[in-house]
Amino acid sequence: MDLLQARGLDPELMVRLGVGASDRLSDGIAIPYLERGVCVAMKHRTLGADKRFTQEAGGRQILWNVDCLADDTLAGEPLIVTEGELDAIAAIQSGFPRTVSVPGGAPATRSDEGGKRYAFLDDAWPFLRDCREIILAVDADAPGSNLLHDLAVRLGRHRCKWLRYPDGAKDLNDVLRDHGETAVRDLVSDAQWCRVEGVYLLSELPPAAPPPAFETGIAGLERHYRIRRGDFCVVTGLPGHGKTSLVNEVACRMAATHGWRTVFASFEQTPQIDHRRALRSFHAGRLEKDMDDADRASADRWIDDHFAFVVAGEDDEVTLSWVLEKLAAAILRYEAGIVVIDPWNEMDHSRPADMTMTEYVGFAIRQFRKLARKYNVHLIVVAHPAKMLRGRDGKYPVPGLYDISDSAHWSNKADVGIVVHRADLMSDPTTAIRIVKSRYHSAIGVPGELKAVWDEARTRFVVG
Repeated sequence: MDLLQARGLDPELMVRLGVGASDRLSDGIAIPYLERGVCVAMKHRTLGADKRFTQEAGGRQILWNVDCLADDTLAGEPLIVTEGELDAIAAIQSGFPRTVSVPGGAPATRSDEGGKRYAFLDDAWPFLRDCREIILAVDADAPGSNLLHDLAVRLGRHRCKWLRYPDGAKDLNDVLRDHGETAVRDLVSDAQWCRVEGVYLLSELPPAAPPPAFETGIAGLERHYRIRRGDFCVVTGLPGHGKTSLVNEVACRMAATHGWRTVFASFEQTPQIDHRRALRSFHAGRLEKDMDDADRASADRWIDDHFAFVVAGEDDEVTLSWVLEKLAAAILRYEAGIVVIDPWNEMDHSRPADMTMTEYVGFAIRQFRKLARKYNVHLIVVAHPAKMLRGRDGKYPVPGLYDISDSAHWSNKADVGIVVHRADLMSDPTTAIRIVKSRYHSAIGVPGELKAVWDEARTRFVVG
């Protein structure tokens, strides 16, 4: 009782909402999740500084207090969505009975579309669909920012508001505890609309956590290329110089180190043969032909856990719109962090009669960038350079991003640009991995070059 009152919460209200003492956690409470008056899940949490949570097995993931959405007498009230049940109770106590809480708190990263995390919104969608004003009362921290973003994407920014908390408070329960019910009501009445488009003052924007950058695990590359969701990367180089090998290794290392999933739209490789051979070899650390059945089975399970493939049928035209549609579906279904298109040149680049190839490439790159940002993925496009002529020494010059077929947009619009080149395929095994473009130096690395040798047996580059 003392802990509840210390938070400014009304014990009698909590009893009416079904909250009682926990039989699992000392000094804890049990919070029932009711649907049509029936308990479908039970959450236990402590109230002190040692914040701990547990949920009873077999419970369903639904909005807490979801039954308020079916109450016709509250239909004209704004809907408040909180990050936790105690914040929702603070809002109800302050005069906002049409308040719900998400069941699982806030995520560590954004998840713009798809996945199972927000399935509880689908279950409640018949009631959420017609809400005209939704106030997202999330915590004022990085995970809360991620939750605000995800909910606004799913519920529609045009009808969502957010809260600017007073100094020293990060949620509604803090405001109730430190300032009282009147302050909660004033805060909700001053909620800010989430802007859909236009020009903003910085003070009008909701908080946003910068996306983290991840090292690929390739020694020496971390100074020049760190992977961030939402970025658009272009990889080029002459045929046979290692573009695809580098991209495959990056995807494998991100899977092995960070658990990321990759969707490959590969138009020069067969998933069942080429991709499986390369991915098996990386996982096992030796050539496919040298593996036993257990090695292959283990590798195949790892491949299914971390990779998916967009594969065209015999009658499919692999147009830009076809690729974008399939990639979006694959990202949602498999919750991918990386998308690879390899190569751009093998797609069917039909375009309107009044659009030049340069204009078309610019349009396509804009769609790729939109895909990366909307679905929060790192998008890699492998693109061949235009045909290059040998020099007098019999060697090909090192291509750049401006040498990619069809347009200079590849250089101008990429967040990251990488050139993979071998000076002499016959006598020198050294591969130069050149990061020639990096739009955000402090976040993802500075341009530079890495020398490496391809280890065919282990399907990876060896540096030094």
